[in-house]
Amino acid sequence: MTNKPFGAKTKAEEVGVMFASECAGKTVLITGSNSGLGFEATRVLALHGAKVILACRNRKLGEAALAKLKESQSNADVHFLQLDLGDLKSVKKSVEEFNSRFDRLHILINNAGVMACPKSVTADGVETQFGVNHLGHFYLTKLLLPILTKTGTQDHPSRVVNLSSMAQFLFAPKEGIKFDDLNGDKHYHDWERYGQSKLANVLFSNELNERCRDKNVISIALHPGLIMSTNLMRYSTFGAIMRFVGTALRTKGGLSMTFKERQKSIPEGTSTTLVVALDPNVKPGGYYVDCQETAGAKLHCKACDKDLAEKLWEVSDDICERICN
Repeated sequence: MTNKPFGAKTKAEEVGVMFASECAGKTVLITGSNSGLGFEATRVLALHGAKVILACRNRKLGEAALAKLKESQSNADVHFLQLDLGDLKSVKKSVEEFNSRFDRLHILINNAGVMACPKSVTADGVETQFGVNHLGHFYLTKLLLPILTKTGTQDHPSRVVNLSSMAQFLFAPKEGIKFDDLNGDKHYHDWERYGQSKLANVLFSNELNERCRDKNVISIALHPGLIMSTNLMRYSTFGAIMRFVGTALRTKGGLSMTFKERQKSIPEGTSTTLVVALDPNVKPGGYYVDCQETAGAKLHCKACDKDLAEKLWEVSDDICERICN
């Protein structure tokens, strides 16, 4: 069981203090860590002795974040790695660079993402939200599995932490994943596509955990909460907010869940990520909200569909192989 006092109002630093011994000596890679939740997670982990790699698309912003961390923590063991999740060949090069610089990886935090953006495609021609939020992290994780496996032990398995969202419950289509229209060429709705990508995070997390049962690697997904002050909100125009409400109304209990959701600060929003990353008693394959495992609550009806998870893995693998080989 997760530590009982932790909940919606818990801040990242409280989790860091509780699990400080779990930070020391760990190597952690966090995507999208130059700002927001990723930066706060980096700050707290580094403060308590972890070596943290900031994996970011923009070199200038990533190196500025690195400098900011070192300014406040002169002994922080932090490093920059350029990573563009929207370019799978770039992901492959980033992993090659990581492997040349580091020999261990205890925790991978798949944190980066885009939300409800206008229809566009990645460098690989994949719909942006599916491509960045799911496919880029899928490929990154797959390529890092050898070092995660080498680092983990039976008593202390390596961890893959996947940031999903309540959007998987609110907005993902009833069938879960629109395999017949992954690029949104037939129909594109910004929030539905975001919800689908966040459901893909949960399905991937579940399938990864199943496939790694004998590899000393565990995988866990989470919803960090409603945080209005991160770069995810860059596309939140009035029209997008109206589409948010309209789409939530189509989901039974969706609008009620939205209105009940308490807005969090960045330190509060980061706390669940750190619980999942550090708590020795975390549940492999679990889904966490407000620092607690939900036992399947607040999940899309297809989130635990094993056949769907396996199909998503195979389709994602085929896309990555086609693009990169």
